[in-house]
Amino acid sequence: MANSVKKILIIAGSDSGGGAGLQADIKTACAHKVFCSTIVTSLTAQNTQGVFAIHNPDINFLKKQLEVVLDDIKFDAVKIGMLSNLEIAQEVFRILKDNRNIKNIVLDPVMVATSGDALLEDLAIDVLKKKLLPISILVTPNIDEANILSGMEILNLEDMKLAAKKIKELGVKNVLIKGGHLNISKDKIYSILLDDFSNYHLIYNNKISKIQFHGTGCSLASAICSNLAKGNSIKKSVKKANKYVFKTLKSSLKVGKGSLVLNHFS
Repeated sequence: MANSVKKILIIAGSDSGGGAGLQADIKTACAHKVFCSTIVTSLTAQNTQGVFAIHNPDINFLKKQLEVVLDDIKFDAVKIGMLSNLEIAQEVFRILKDNRNIKNIVLDPVMVATSGDALLEDLAIDVLKKKLLPISILVTPNIDEANILSGMEILNLEDMKLAAKKIKELGVKNVLIKGGHLNISKDKIYSILLDDFSNYHLIYNNKISKIQFHGTGCSLASAICSNLAKGNSIKKSVKKANKYVFKTLKSSLKVGKGSLVLNHFS
């Protein structure tokens, strides 16, 4: 029975405020009854109002984290979040591409925090596009991130479809563009999933309010990763994850002076 637990690896930055990053990832994994190991790529001085400082651990320490965990545990899925700079992005790619036991990589291309603070240096974007995307089963950009990855401005659903196609051409198998930052409906939020067979799927839910939330992208990607680890298809994993995040948003918590955070165990 003990050996039947599904295991995921989260490679991401730590949020000292607890609303996003590794902290949100761990809560999401626990809510899905999945075992979660974590690789800390960056430390942030962060709360519900913003990111105030970023400290990146020594690259050799990052390398050691990855090596010892991968040597010991075989994972059913991997989620990559905040990578911060070129050196970190390159090292994560180098180790993952050489590990034959790695599968189901979900890439959350964290570039800008909800508060607007930059979380990924420009030089690292090239590594993300040319190296990490081709080894990933799914990438989950929001509208701003999809604009950068596709090289176009997204204004509507048709733009989302075209952008997803352009991003898929970079080598990733499936693309989920999250539409929460795109105001195309008064009462709905639409996302587009372009799957490995070049089929488009419309993913949607009701808008909850105009209040700003913190940690939705991290939690969604980790929920997808958890569902993939359990053997669900990409489409089913995305739909189940979307439903989970919507539920956590409906019971969101006001823990600080800024954005609301998700209630991961609602």
